[in-house]
Amino acid sequence: MAIASNNSSTTAPLLILVDGHSLAFRAYYALANSRRGPLITSMGIPTSICFGFLNSLLQVLESEQPQFMTIAFDLAEPTFRHEADTKYKSDREEAPEDFLIDIKYLQQLLTAFNLKIATKAGYEADDVLGTIATKASLAGYRVKIITGDRDLFQLVNDDKQVSVLYLHNQTFKKTASSYTEFDRAGVIAKMKVTPEQIVDYKALCGDKSDCIPGVLGIGDKTAVKLLTEYQTLAGVYDNIDKIKGAVKKKLEAGKKDALLSQFLAQIHLDVPIEFNLEESKLVGFNELEILPLLKELELKKIISNLDKLQ
Repeated sequence: MAIASNNSSTTAPLLILVDGHSLAFRAYYALANSRRGPLITSMGIPTSICFGFLNSLLQVLESEQPQFMTIAFDLAEPTFRHEADTKYKSDREEAPEDFLIDIKYLQQLLTAFNLKIATKAGYEADDVLGTIATKASLAGYRVKIITGDRDLFQLVNDDKQVSVLYLHNQTFKKTASSYTEFDRAGVIAKMKVTPEQIVDYKALCGDKSDCIPGVLGIGDKTAVKLLTEYQTLAGVYDNIDKIKGAVKKKLEAGKKDALLSQFLAQIHLDVPIEFNLEESKLVGFNELEILPLLKELELKKIISNLDKLQ
């Protein structure tokens, strides 16, 4: 369901924020599982991420016409969430060797394209994106966040002109638009809760992909029903005596996990990161410097679109 914000309502500068690892993983697995298999150069260099990532950015640049862009990546070091819960994301397999090689080349390409990369030890890319989005919004920017992660729906705010460009599952397998823009109404239509309720929704029903436990036995439909009636996690527990039967028992037994899950799901908006928005300005690039790297990676389609990228 396509939900688009009204781009014509303002002439404020547009900052595109990119959830780097989310886009990279989607590119890697989409192309690795395609009929033709992963992309590899004649010299054996894996390029699925480089191709998929840059091709998606090209689509966004063409359709959105931003003046600013920043790409956030996770770091290998544990974050404050891992310190709070050793099970957090514990069932995720280590990234394959070809993924690591591919993403190193990607970051070289992004740097050569003069695109700003942002990271912060101890925090995830989501926290970095949330912090930059908050700063940019306060400075009068429109903000659109590219991600395949519904966690970032909690940042959507129509009044602050923050929306999410949510990647389709088929993003790298077709030439049509690779994303849908979600404003507040779009989040409600998809998730059945508001952006402000996303954190408490995960606190109740959890998130298996991140090993966020939620309340044992509470599924997404029950979570939506509870939040529709009581608005927040605190509201649910403040009114626990009004809740009957098995649901009440599950909530009582799972309160500790609910509060932990709420903490794990909450994106931090105050990461201590030095960030100058002007550093995100799209200033173009030196084609003569980037061409040798693109040729080494045999990214012929990107080379043919260099004028568009410029």
